Amino acid sequence: MYKTDNDLPKGWVKPVAKPTPETLRARIAELRTELAEAEGQLREMEEGARLEALVKVRNLMRAFELTPADLGLVPAPKRRGRLRKNSG
Repeated sequence: MYKTDNDLPKGWVKPVAKPTPETLRARIAELRTELAEAEGQLREMEEGARLEALVKVRNLMRAFELTPADLGLVPAPKRRGRLRKNSG
């Protein structure tokens, strides 16, 4: 009857099959897989950006001969007392 989609009468909507629970579950599984991949890529990008920023900060500190104290950074307090024994 109609050879291509361009031959369809104007204003006609091609029928789409109603989704079934199985097809929806399959689509959700596909999307979860895509989401996991995208989240992994995002973590890698964020880690790369963080490391790049640290390198830039370190280079600037060296160039201007700054110390962490010059930047108002206070070192973390050192723990005092006994080391905890690992159970095992």
